[in-house]
Amino acid sequence: MLTKVKMPLPDMMAAVLAMDESVLDVDQVENLIKFCPTKEEMELLKGYTGDKESLGKCEQYFMELMKVPRVESKLRVFSFKIQFNCQISEFKKSLNTVNSACEEVRNSLKLKDIMKKIPFLGNTLNQGTARGEDLQLLF
Repeated sequence: MLTKVKMPLPDMMAAVLAMDESVLDVDQVENLIKFCPTKEEMELLKGYTGDKESLGKCEQYFMELMKVPRVESKLRVFSFKIQFNCQISEFKKSLNTVNSACEEVRNSLKLKDIMKKIPFLGNTLNQGTARGEDLQLLF
């Protein structure tokens, strides 16, 4: 996962803290969330006092993450922020579709014609009964 993100760890963490969508995309942020260190891993690394450069890339990544308080929560908020605009766009498209459909129904001359004929048909079918001539023309 770390090899896919082609940037130094401090720059990556700065992008996370700044919630910079131009640097990290939603897939990268989701991967960062997946690979957050567990409490046990954090405890092990807290006690490390040696040279950080001698650690592996994964451990260095964990050390950078540990510098950020509540890093997993912040990553989840960052992911939500990235996805929010996309979800709003999709919602607007759906709303525009519904609005267009409503306009089509409202302005449909054929539908109005059919709706005018329904009371006439009902009156014709009910002619000679107690319900005859009950249906009103609504349009």
